[in-house]
Amino acid sequence: MKHAGSAALAVLGAQHGNPPIGVITEADIAAAVADGRDVNTTRIHDLLTARPAAIPAAASIRDAARTMVHGGLRQVPVADGTGWIGIVDIADVCGALLGPPAT
Repeated sequence: MKHAGSAALAVLGAQHGNPPIGVITEADIAAAVADGRDVNTTRIHDLLTARPAAIPAAASIRDAARTMVHGGLRQVPVADGTGWIGIVDIADVCGALLGPPAT
């Protein structure tokens, strides 16, 4: 995550084509550390959120914000007709809602 500059990563399955099976976030890892889990032996599948709610790529920013608020989420996968195409973060949504910074 640090090298990717992301607060969340899609976790890919082992099946043909590696479809996403869930999402792991910085918060998931921080909670594991706070709970005293050994991050060297804890596996991603023990921490990930399996099959999280996804929003369609055509969804509005307000729809994304609504999904995040109702689900208590900071990141939400974005899907098109073929599967997940990315993850939208709360910072992306806030930035889009606020518009460009005043100069």
